[in-house]
Amino acid sequence: MLRVEKVSKHYANSVKGQITKAVDDVSLTLRQNEIFALIGESGSGKSTLAELIVGLQQPTSGSITWAEHLQVPITDRPASFIQLVFQNPDRSMNPYWRVKDIISEPLRLSKYPKKKAYSKAEELLEKVMLSADFMDRYPAECSGGQKQRIAVARALSMSPSLLVADEITSALDPTIENEMLQLLLSLKRSEGMSILYITHRLDTISGFADHVAVMKNGVIQEAGDTKTMLSDPKSDYTKALLRSLYYT
Repeated sequence: MLRVEKVSKHYANSVKGQITKAVDDVSLTLRQNEIFALIGESGSGKSTLAELIVGLQQPTSGSITWAEHLQVPITDRPASFIQLVFQNPDRSMNPYWRVKDIISEPLRLSKYPKKKAYSKAEELLEKVMLSADFMDRYPAECSGGQKQRIAVARALSMSPSLLVADEITSALDPTIENEMLQLLLSLKRSEGMSILYITHRLDTISGFADHVAVMKNGVIQEAGDTKTMLSDPKSDYTKALLRSLYYT
């Protein structure tokens, strides 16, 4: 469905005259109706890669193509095909808007009548397991987990083929984190979409992700199906990540 081929994103440091390789020669393939986990520590380049995929940044080299019947450059695909949910939902929510306006904003921009957009927003809240009572709340009246569900509901308003979830569970306690993962798994099945799940938590992907890639210093260290990667990792870095799970 989505092909990332030899993609790099380099930044020049004009003061030191050095090049920072945030993403370096990365190739990945995301298939239809799958969850692909991208694992890496802070600064590994995974969020930069996510921004390249959704079009918020442009690669220094390489290509990102959207494939259904034809290979189409990512810049030529409708924006609704791919939706991004940020790590911090407050980054993308107007604190002075009610939840119904936050969720329905993409619909209103797509020329939906207000009444129809609000009705759709209520349906979307139900999909993310929140009651209609949330429609008239402000973000400050919602917990972190509830705000992430609202952010997911807004992303679903565009019926995306690919949802990019960038560290969306990192600030949640384990119980709420597990609930969010189960929600994403359910939405993948019900909506028929793929999910690129970005995290530093290797222990969250068993039974959740279909495929996984491990990233360090802008480079993919290893990629494959999740079960094999967790049971028989090949790279020293992946092995070190797995060992750390047993000592924390």
